[in-house]
Amino acid sequence: MPAVSLTLPKDRELFAFIFARFIDGELTGIAEGRAMQYAPDLKSADFLARQIRDEIRHARLYKGLLAYVSPERPSPRQSWLLKQVTTPVSGRLWIEHCFLDKAVGERWVHYLMQMLIANTKDARIVKTLRAIARDEVTHIAFGEAQVKTSLAANRFMAAYLWGLYLRVDYALALVHRLTRALVRRRYSIEATELLDMFFRDYRELALQEVAGLLGVPPQRSIWRLLKSQIIYWARWPFVGWRQNPERAFRAS
Repeated sequence: MPAVSLTLPKDRELFAFIFARFIDGELTGIAEGRAMQYAPDLKSADFLARQIRDEIRHARLYKGLLAYVSPERPSPRQSWLLKQVTTPVSGRLWIEHCFLDKAVGERWVHYLMQMLIANTKDARIVKTLRAIARDEVTHIAFGEAQVKTSLAANRFMAAYLWGLYLRVDYALALVHRLTRALVRRRYSIEATELLDMFFRDYRELALQEVAGLLGVPPQRSIWRLLKSQIIYWARWPFVGWRQNPERAFRAS
């Protein structure tokens, strides 16, 4: 991956946009409170509680970075399309939540952070991102561990989750197509190069890593996506309502 240098003040607007979106993403972590209701045990619920604290702390750190790069400007508003992609939608199955929100969603966040760390020439930004990235790694690891446990009991789940992953994969490809011209007009040449790097190189890296996690061939398939989506919506009203960490704790 070629080195690209993002600096202040040249890329001030780009940094402001990215950190504002990071704030949006971290605040969705409060939704982990809903996932606690169908965690399989108290240990998992406790992890979610710690993750919520992490996300709130991260939001404060990103707010500090936003004030650092753009002290006199309000936060850029989030577009409707980006909100649909970045807000986790993980159903009522515990495994769906751990896979989509942690093993996949947090992975993409970590990719973006790593890309910024490698291509930003500002000590404060890099130091803050590295501190946050350490927490994101623990969130990803927890999601992956939960996925592996579920797959050991039910191999059908691998094909199902792969179809759900492809939903994210194709959505990100659409975001790239729709935002590239806007980024090229509004930001620096380096910003456009990083956008292409992120959606091209990291998209392929994610495809390989997620396929390896699930033990499936790293192949894109609209038909696989549609089948998983049909299953996802068909069982939405019926699955996951009885699982409860308190009930599991009392029964153990």
